[in-house]
Amino acid sequence: MQKIFITLMAVATAGIAAAQTTGKITYDEKVKLEIKIEGNGEDDMLSSLPKERTLQKELYFTPDASLYQSDKTKQKSQNIDQATEEGGHVMIKMNEPDDKVYCDLKNNKKIEQRDFMSRMFLIESDLKKMEWKITGNQKMILNYPCQEAVLKDTGKKVTAWFTSAIPVSTGPNGYANLPGLILAADVDSGRVTITASNAGLKDFDSKIMVKPTEGKKVTKEQFEKIKEEKRKEMQEEFGGNGNVIIKIRN
Repeated sequence: MQKIFITLMAVATAGIAAAQTTGKITYDEKVKLEIKIEGNGEDDMLSSLPKERTLQKELYFTPDASLYQSDKTKQKSQNIDQATEEGGHVMIKMNEPDDKVYCDLKNNKKIEQRDFMSRMFLIESDLKKMEWKITGNQKMILNYPCQEAVLKDTGKKVTAWFTSAIPVSTGPNGYANLPGLILAADVDSGRVTITASNAGLKDFDSKIMVKPTEGKKVTKEQFEKIKEEKRKEMQEEFGGNGNVIIKIRN
């Protein structure tokens, strides 16, 4: 009877794990805003400007693929139009980019649709290049036991928390290649933090899972070069170190 009981428990556990390979995770993606102001009254202006922006994202996943994109029901722009005490004027427009990240888990490919400076780019890369070191640290996220992992051999510091209770090797913003779904990630010491806020482990309309097709096809290296050239161009125009700079003119 004991052998039969153990066998039944094993079958039941396998059934639960199999049921958790399809679903939708909702994330809060917080981005720190690095804003500098040149001119009179900069301290007063800085205190009234936002320090971060939170975007609502969603990840659809199956054993074969995943799609990370903005939650269109909560997608919005943020505009700041403010006068200074000295008679100057500040206007900031923050539009949420129409970014999408599709991971082909069967063929280990990643397709990114990136909206950069009103131009759309399509980037395809290899998922296998992402190597992690599991630290042994653990914590709970949405009642799921998670383990910590740090991305290796990259100039960008990325820490992720994944759960083997959802045995799908994917996560938000294209982070993948761990033995379980990533429920949280920290990029560049908190410059970007991504945290799961809701988990729905159930089937969804398969029409949602479509590979991105919009934009000019470029390699990852070409896209990074385009961003760096634009950063330098803005730095030369406005000064500073590439952060957002607002010049107050009277």
